[in-house]
Amino acid sequence: NTKDSNIIEQIFNLFEVENTNLQLSEKEELSLPKDFKLLSLCKTKSCAYAKNYLYKRNVSDENILRYKIGVSQESKFVNRVIFPSFDSDLNLNYYLTRTYDKNNRIKYRNCDANKKDIIFNENMIDWRKPLVLVEGVFDALKIKTNVACMLGSWIDESHLLFQKIVKNKTDIILALDADAVSKSLSIAKNLSEYCINVKIATGIISDIGSMDFLSVKNCISKAKPFDNTNRMRYLISEVKSGSIF
Repeated sequence: NTKDSNIIEQIFNLFEVENTNLQLSEKEELSLPKDFKLLSLCKTKSCAYAKNYLYKRNVSDENILRYKIGVSQESKFVNRVIFPSFDSDLNLNYYLTRTYDKNNRIKYRNCDANKKDIIFNENMIDWRKPLVLVEGVFDALKIKTNVACMLGSWIDESHLLFQKIVKNKTDIILALDADAVSKSLSIAKNLSEYCINVKIATGIISDIGSMDFLSVKNCISKAKPFDNTNRMRYLISEVKSGSIF
């Protein structure tokens, strides 16, 4: 702060040393745009466009409210829906945006926070109940039970999400996209080495976000326990069926 900077400057002046490089750096606090508006409360034309985009992706009004999805007219947020994330103390710890402009090649634009160091919407997670792990936020919107979004297709010991699962001994159901079979098996293997009970959802033929709610529910309800000794069986049957198993 200013007081500390003045003290340091006085010390340098006292010893007649030129202060050329030393500066106090403060960590920039993460924040949403100042004009952030919740879609569930917004009635403007731009909000209507954003809602229509979400409706086309089968996002319900319930989830628009539950996930606090919003919009902003700041330049880098124009024509984008904003998904804020909050930690267990309801502090903003991340946000990501998705454009609904078909001409915009940059589909997702996220904040600068390190994904490894946060748990997306941890405030919505109950570590005492079986937790479904999915890749992206649109996948999470299709899960009506306890769900965690990995913000990618991989987690390991370096991720806070992985660490919290191990700490709480949370049972896991992996529901990754159909093209992430090998990663599902590797994540399951890593978690099982920490005595975590892991199941892998079956019958996923594309990505969770593009499937309907009933199909997703069926895939999760038919999840099979991971057994590292049967890993080769999983891979062989996946090749035969074109799905995870």
